[in-house]
Amino acid sequence: MAGPTDEDREAPLDPAIARVQARLRTMMLIAGGTLGIGLLAVFVAIAFRVAKSGSDTPPAGTPFQTLVEVVTPGTIVSTDVAPDRLSLTIDGPEGKVIEIHHLPSGKLIGRAVLLAK
Repeated sequence: MAGPTDEDREAPLDPAIARVQARLRTMMLIAGGTLGIGLLAVFVAIAFRVAKSGSDTPPAGTPFQTLVEVVTPGTIVSTDVAPDRLSLTIDGPEGKVIEIHHLPSGKLIGRAVLLAK
């Protein structure tokens, strides 16, 4: 079996083409590294959320007790609790009123009167 002929061998690259090829190789390495770091960050965030979601332990410290003073006279129609907020919907003499209280302190944060047009 004979060795490769002159036709099978590649011609030497032009120096300008060799520089472009080297620059392209460098840019591909940078892009691949950036993609790898991004994927790693996403997987770490997912693992953190999964590990964090499994803990159903109550928060540390003593439980709080609060006295919430309802400012608007009327009947409480509905309530909603967020992590540190209590929302009360009241059917009063002004119409429907929404009061928002800070749950640990019981202080009134805001009040909205709902008007129908």
